[in-house]
Amino acid sequence: MGRFILRFNGVGEKPAEDVQRIRSLPNATVLDDSARMILIEAPDAAITELGKLLPQWGVSQESFVPLPDSRPKLRKPAAH
Repeated sequence: MGRFILRFNGVGEKPAEDVQRIRSLPNATVLDDSARMILIEAPDAAITELGKLLPQWGVSQESFVPLPDSRPKLRKPAAH
């Protein structure tokens, strides 16, 4: 089970019937629903099949980018 971002790429608002189809996926949970995107946690196979059925929607797996450690560091250890 993964987390996926579904983005509506069509013209206008996202179709209500598409949103209902996404929300009715078995074993899936909609985590966030915004103007043009939906964040969903669902089985990989279900999302792959959904991507084929809804060509106006882009499907991508959620990814995380760690923030760099911005704390200052010593270049050399101090001499004792």
